[in-house]
Amino acid sequence: MHFSKTLLTVAVAATATAAAPLEARDPDWIIQGLSRACDGQDSSCTWKFAINNQLTAPTACTYVVKAAGGKPASRSKGGPVQCGDFRVTSDWSGQFVVGFTTFAVFDTKKNLIAYPAYNDDEIAAGNVPDKPFHVEAPKY
Repeated sequence: MHFSKTLLTVAVAATATAAAPLEARDPDWIIQGLSRACDGQDSSCTWKFAINNQLTAPTACTYVVKAAGGKPASRSKGGPVQCGDFRVTSDWSGQFVVGFTTFAVFDTKKNLIAYPAYNDDEIAAGNVPDKPFHVEAPKY
């Protein structure tokens, strides 16, 4: 009988631990209408997009990147720029077969960040689909 009570106690404790509630998180952010236009010399590129956190109206963002460090604008670091409550920076990487640009989009009010990324081929094609990106608290 003592064994049965012990087993029942262990089973109840394990169930209570396993059923711990999950922490609520914000919905994914959607980057909408993304486009990039570079001048003929690739000395300046203008990105345009909207940040949709799915909780408030989308925030429009115009983001200009200048050529720097001997790299063309399309492959240079950009930002920071403030778009509403969001601070945006970017960098380009060519470490894989196709180069890509990754943004850091930081919500300065809610202390959340997303890392939208786009490869050079999809940007060059000019019709970048709206994409959701996971949001998280920054790890300091």
